[in-house]
Amino acid sequence: MKKLQTTVLIIVAAGVLAGVPLSTNAASGPLARADSLFHLKQYTQSWELYDALFHNHRYSPSMLLKMAFIQEGLGHLGQSMYYLNLYYLATHDPQALVKIEEMAARNKLEGYSDSDAALLLTFVKENHKPLLGCLLSICIFLFALQYYQHVKLKRKATATAVVLVFFLVLLFIQGYLLQTRIQGIVSSASTYLMSGPSAGSSVIAIVGEGHRLEILGKKDVWVKVKWLDSEAYVKGRMSCWPFDCEVVSRGSRGFTRNCFPQIAQIYTEY
Repeated sequence: MKKLQTTVLIIVAAGVLAGVPLSTNAASGPLARADSLFHLKQYTQSWELYDALFHNHRYSPSMLLKMAFIQEGLGHLGQSMYYLNLYYLATHDPQALVKIEEMAARNKLEGYSDSDAALLLTFVKENHKPLLGCLLSICIFLFALQYYQHVKLKRKATATAVVLVFFLVLLFIQGYLLQTRIQGIVSSASTYLMSGPSAGSSVIAIVGEGHRLEILGKKDVWVKVKWLDSEAYVKGRMSCWPFDCEVVSRGSRGFTRNCFPQIAQIYTEY
């Protein structure tokens, strides 16, 4: 526990020394007071200020990391993982990703991919425009080359066609990776995962806080999630960052997410 908290403090210090910019929405007065209390190790008082800022949609990356540190110290694994995930989404700090992986492995949490895959996904999202332009240019060139070989030169363009298909597949993969997915971190202990959206459905699993689930939709008081490659339902509510959101069903075409967030908290309601 102390080793983990020391590591988080090192990341916080690195962020401060690097001059991590605050959000334009961040209120410097309350944030400065909260930071002062945090450095004095008055974590309860600093948390109250951080929490108020957060729920007013005001934040800084270092604030999110400190909130994760405080919740980890209080033994609230779900809350700690939530704010640590938010910090990574805000900064793409590889140290934070490593820490998330370590905490997930230590606590045997499901839903956390390996760091290499996550870094690759981050790279694709950050560079999607130049990657898209490059792939489209190559596909257009190969299509023109294939047309020239087949029509003008009157010969088979098998090799060109194979290469063209390869780059078209890469283009499809990029589009798939860029799809917005909302993930939820369980923030309640003994959360029941049900086979259907009713109290009479069978129980698939009972999980503790900290597990990360992909959110597939919402029906009344039931949140539809993905658990170990299977669909499940949680009776509860979800809170998305930075705004509360709702996932609306659109039939067979999927779900319309009328909110920005990529990560949410799932609270069980009994």
